[in-house]
Amino acid sequence: MSMNSVYLKVPAKPEYMLVIRLTTSAVASRAGFDVDEIEDIKMAVSEAGTFVMNQDKGVEWLELTFKVDKEEGMWIDIFASESVHQEALFSNREQSELSFYIMESIMDQVEKAIDNGFLRGIKMYKKFGG
Repeated sequence: MSMNSVYLKVPAKPEYMLVIRLTTSAVASRAGFDVDEIEDIKMAVSEAGTFVMNQDKGVEWLELTFKVDKEEGMWIDIFASESVHQEALFSNREQSELSFYIMESIMDQVEKAIDNGFLRGIKMYKKFGG
Protein backbone atom coordinates (compact mmCIF):
# COMPACT_ATOMS: atom_id res chain seq x y z
CA MET A 1 0.00 0.00 0.00
CA SER A 2 1.51 3.30 -1.12
CA MET A 3 0.26 6.25 0.92
CA ASN A 4 0.96 9.89 0.10
CA SER A 5 0.28 12.55 2.74
CA VAL A 6 -0.21 16.31 2.54
CA TYR A 7 -0.36 18.52 5.64
CA LEU A 8 -1.82 22.01 5.83
CA LYS A 9 -2.03 24.39 8.78
CA VAL A 10 -3.94 27.65 8.33
CA PRO A 11 -5.28 30.33 10.67
CA ALA A 12 -8.86 29.59 11.74
CA LYS A 13 -10.30 32.53 9.86
CA PRO A 14 -12.98 32.45 7.16
CA GLU A 15 -10.69 34.16 4.63
CA TYR A 16 -8.43 31.07 4.65
CA MET A 17 -11.23 28.74 3.58
CA LEU A 18 -10.22 29.46 -0.03
CA VAL A 19 -6.74 28.07 0.69
CA ILE A 20 -8.31 24.96 2.19
CA ARG A 21 -10.64 24.48 -0.79
CA LEU A 22 -7.83 24.96 -3.34
CA THR A 23 -5.56 22.52 -1.52
CA THR A 24 -8.38 20.00 -1.27
CA SER A 25 -9.05 20.35 -5.00
CA ALA A 26 -5.39 19.89 -5.89
CA VAL A 27 -4.93 16.81 -3.70
CA ALA A 28 -8.19 15.20 -4.87
CA SER A 29 -7.30 15.87 -8.51
CA ARG A 30 -3.83 14.34 -8.11
CA ALA A 31 -5.43 11.35 -6.37
CA GLY A 32 -7.55 10.67 -9.47
CA PHE A 33 -11.04 11.77 -8.49
CA ASP A 34 -13.24 13.14 -11.27
CA VAL A 35 -14.56 16.72 -11.39
CA ASP A 36 -17.89 15.92 -9.70
CA GLU A 37 -16.20 13.97 -6.91
CA ILE A 38 -13.71 16.81 -6.38
CA GLU A 39 -16.56 19.31 -6.02
CA ASP A 40 -18.26 17.02 -3.49
CA ILE A 41 -15.06 16.60 -1.49
CA LYS A 42 -14.46 20.36 -1.47
CA MET A 43 -17.99 20.94 -0.19
CA ALA A 44 -17.58 18.38 2.60
CA VAL A 45 -14.21 19.85 3.62
CA SER A 46 -15.68 23.37 3.63
CA GLU A 47 -18.55 22.26 5.86
CA ALA A 48 -16.17 20.45 8.22
CA GLY A 49 -13.65 23.30 8.34
CA THR A 50 -16.30 25.91 9.03
CA PHE A 51 -17.91 23.75 11.68
CA VAL A 52 -14.65 23.04 13.52
CA MET A 53 -13.58 26.67 13.24
CA ASN A 54 -16.86 27.93 14.70
CA GLN A 55 -17.22 25.27 17.40
CA ASP A 56 -15.14 27.27 19.87
CA LYS A 57 -14.15 30.97 19.92
CA GLY A 58 -10.62 30.05 20.99
CA VAL A 59 -9.62 28.09 17.87
CA GLU A 60 -6.49 29.68 16.40
CA TRP A 61 -5.46 27.15 13.75
CA LEU A 62 -6.97 24.47 11.56
CA GLU A 63 -4.76 21.51 10.74
CA LEU A 64 -5.65 19.33 7.79
CA THR A 65 -4.13 16.02 6.80
CA PHE A 66 -4.86 14.47 3.42
CA LYS A 67 -3.80 10.83 3.01
CA VAL A 68 -4.15 9.26 -0.41
CA ASP A 69 -3.93 5.55 -1.13
CA LYS A 70 -3.92 5.11 -4.92
CA GLU A 71 -5.79 1.81 -4.57
CA GLU A 72 -8.44 2.72 -1.99
CA GLY A 73 -9.23 6.43 -1.65
CA MET A 74 -8.53 9.52 0.41
CA TRP A 75 -8.70 10.22 4.13
CA ILE A 76 -9.07 13.81 5.31
CA ASP A 77 -8.63 14.91 8.92
CA ILE A 78 -9.59 18.44 9.97
CA PHE A 79 -8.66 19.41 13.51
CA ALA A 80 -8.60 22.54 15.62
CA SER A 81 -5.28 23.20 17.28
CA GLU A 82 -4.13 25.60 19.96
CA SER A 83 -7.65 26.09 21.22
CA VAL A 84 -8.73 27.63 24.47
CA HIS A 85 -12.13 26.35 25.60
CA GLN A 86 -14.57 29.19 25.49
CA GLU A 87 -18.23 29.39 24.67
CA ALA A 88 -19.38 27.54 21.59
CA LEU A 89 -20.44 29.64 18.64
CA PHE A 90 -22.52 26.93 16.99
CA SER A 91 -25.45 26.67 19.32
CA ASN A 92 -27.92 26.13 16.48
CA ARG A 93 -28.59 22.40 16.57
CA GLU A 94 -30.42 22.43 13.22
CA GLN A 95 -27.43 24.04 11.48
CA SER A 96 -25.00 21.50 12.93
CA GLU A 97 -27.26 18.59 11.95
CA LEU A 98 -27.51 19.97 8.42
CA SER A 99 -23.72 20.31 8.17
CA PHE A 100 -23.22 16.68 9.21
CA TYR A 101 -26.00 15.50 6.92
CA ILE A 102 -24.22 17.18 4.00
CA MET A 103 -20.86 15.65 4.93
CA GLU A 104 -22.30 12.17 5.46
CA SER A 105 -24.22 12.24 2.17
CA ILE A 106 -21.11 13.22 0.20
CA MET A 107 -18.36 11.22 1.89
CA ASP A 108 -18.23 7.47 2.46
CA GLN A 109 -17.32 7.82 6.13
CA VAL A 110 -17.47 10.73 8.61
CA GLU A 111 -16.31 10.56 12.24
CA LYS A 112 -16.40 13.21 14.95
CA ALA A 113 -13.48 13.65 17.36
CA ILE A 114 -14.89 15.07 20.59
CA ASP A 115 -12.81 16.29 23.53
CA ASN A 116 -14.41 17.60 26.76
CA GLY A 117 -17.71 18.24 25.01
CA PHE A 118 -16.17 20.20 22.14
CA LEU A 119 -15.79 18.95 18.60
CA ARG A 120 -12.03 18.99 18.07
CA GLY A 121 -12.03 17.53 14.61
CA ILE A 122 -13.67 15.60 11.84
CA LYS A 123 -12.26 12.61 9.99
CA MET A 124 -13.62 11.79 6.55
CA TYR A 125 -13.00 9.13 3.94
CA LYS A 126 -13.86 9.02 0.24
CA LYS A 127 -13.24 5.86 -1.73
CA PHE A 128 -12.52 5.92 -5.44
CA GLY A 129 -15.65 5.56 -7.55
CA GLY A 130 -17.86 6.02 -4.47
